[in-house]
Amino acid sequence: MSDSVFHTAGDGALPKKKLLIIGAGDFQLPLVQQAAKTCEVLLAAPVISAAFDPYISDRLIIDVRDEESILAFAQEHRIDGVITDQTDIAVRSVAYVAEKMGLPGIGYETGLLFTDKSRMRTRLAELGLPLLANKTVSSVEEAVAFYQELGGSRSDSGLDPVRVIIKPLDTQGSRGVQVCACEQEIREKYPEAARWSGNRKVIVEHFATGREFVVESLVLNHEYRTLCIGDTLYFDIPDAFAAKSRIFPTTADDALREKVLSLDKKIITGFGLTQGITHSEYIMDGDEVYLIETAARGGGVFISSDLISLSSGLHTEQFLIDIALGQQKEMPKILPQQCFCGYMAFYLPVGRVIRADGIDTVLAFPFVHRHQLGKLHAGLENHEGATDKTSRLALIVSGDTRDELMEHMAQVRSALQIEIESPDGTVCGPIWE
Repeated sequence: MSDSVFHTAGDGALPKKKLLIIGAGDFQLPLVQQAAKTCEVLLAAPVISAAFDPYISDRLIIDVRDEESILAFAQEHRIDGVITDQTDIAVRSVAYVAEKMGLPGIGYETGLLFTDKSRMRTRLAELGLPLLANKTVSSVEEAVAFYQELGGSRSDSGLDPVRVIIKPLDTQGSRGVQVCACEQEIREKYPEAARWSGNRKVIVEHFATGREFVVESLVLNHEYRTLCIGDTLYFDIPDAFAAKSRIFPTTADDALREKVLSLDKKIITGFGLTQGITHSEYIMDGDEVYLIETAARGGGVFISSDLISLSSGLHTEQFLIDIALGQQKEMPKILPQQCFCGYMAFYLPVGRVIRADGIDTVLAFPFVHRHQLGKLHAGLENHEGATDKTSRLALIVSGDTRDELMEHMAQVRSALQIEIESPDGTVCGPIWE
């Protein structure tokens, strides 16, 4: 801990407000760093790396879903506010602590609504908004029965098999999310989906394959504002369900853009959010636009901390701090789209990194912003491979035009010279597609 972060006793300054931040991954560090400039920061997370040490006064090593233990910690320290960002699983605990302590927040029931995929779909139906065919099930037999209701494998019709996607109700990082095209696949994959669900229930839903969008928005005192809308581009990896890039702004025409943004406003206002940043993902099936999921927090992979700021001029971390402490009284200024920007991500195959050159070159590019390349070095052992969103490495890139942004991303890929030796001795590069 760095003493320079805090006022010393007797220096005549007012005591700093105590802010509890829940979550301590790479994507929460920008929020912690900003908060430490004006607040005494407490941190609750299962793992807290040394990167956070200079910015925090106390910590609680805990599962972020342990609401009661986090509440006890917050009460002991008499916190003035509680917040998280860029992570789903902490949203409920933030809402719970704020509600129990009478602090600014979104309310626990709203926190549940934004973190439970089944509740989301129930609320969409209540609002009369479009829904992909879906059902929440408690067993593999129920999942198979619903699959048959949707048309099953169509083995006797000569048509392509019906495909469904199965999802845990309340995970993050796409853990346990899988596509199934027959009854056997449902039976094989269902246990993994259920394993990641807090109550072991699973959503079975028609699998749409159309264009995808991501929308970041802001709410203050129930007033909604769009921050930015972008396109989602995926890795071609079965059951990884991770974006290789999200690029702002979208290339959609005005009519389609407005259709997506109109739906986003109806959902966020219909869900009753009082304040905060939201991150929502949409997919097309034919000409219709459907919600994949929405979250009462900023987008991960530095969307909240960097891409919103690059796009709209909003200092997201300071806004989140101010609403947590009840200091944000007016809607902040939101600028028109300022540039083209996005993240680009890659996976490391399973194995040992034997070459990691070009990092300094990439970081010297003026169009490269926040990144995770500090984790990359020769000798790094990678055991995960391309599993889910959480095992990607990413960096933020910008450009004056979309073509320039694409050119900048190509320069990054060219400059990074990474080689991984697999367990069988073969050598390959990172997975970009």
